[in-house]
Amino acid sequence: MIKKKILIVAMSLMPLTLAGCGNSQSNNQAKSSTSSSQSSVTAQRSSSSNKAQEHTSTASESNLSPQQLGTLVALYQDPDWFKEYLKDGFMYYGTEDGSGKKIADYNYVTANGDPTSFIYFKQNGDDVTIKQVIPEGDESVAEASLHTKHITVSRLLSDYYVNQSQKDEVNGYADQLKPESQYQSDMENKN
Repeated sequence: MIKKKILIVAMSLMPLTLAGCGNSQSNNQAKSSTSSSQSSVTAQRSSSSNKAQEHTSTASESNLSPQQLGTLVALYQDPDWFKEYLKDGFMYYGTEDGSGKKIADYNYVTANGDPTSFIYFKQNGDDVTIKQVIPEGDESVAEASLHTKHITVSRLLSDYYVNQSQKDEVNGYADQLKPESQYQSDMENKN
């Protein structure tokens, strides 16, 4: 009885043993194939990484839309103000038409309040010039002067546009900016 059990067990293991011998060759081929695939994937990732770096450096020069750059500048200048008015649906963008000589041809983001609610910006390569009326001390808005500062696009990108979550946030904000031409109709609809 015990011999029959041993024989049955031995016979049932025999196909597995034979299959194991065949699998040894298959496993070596699979390992070789997997190794080649991994090398290919690594090369693709390296290529993608290089393209991402190229895109970032290119974006720092010219690929950002005025809305994206305006969003980055507003997050740098006054993030709470920007997010509050954007959430309320009253954040706009436009280009100064030249009526103000100090800000001619500057783009801007604005909540359309007093002069402090305009952030003007102008890109020149990697440099961004930012102008904004900022009262100091006891100055009224009417007495306040237009302050100028500079920052680089690459700095704005490294501060606010690195990982996918940040990119999605900035792009989402940029998509919510309305053209200045829509301000009047928004005011009429509000009342």
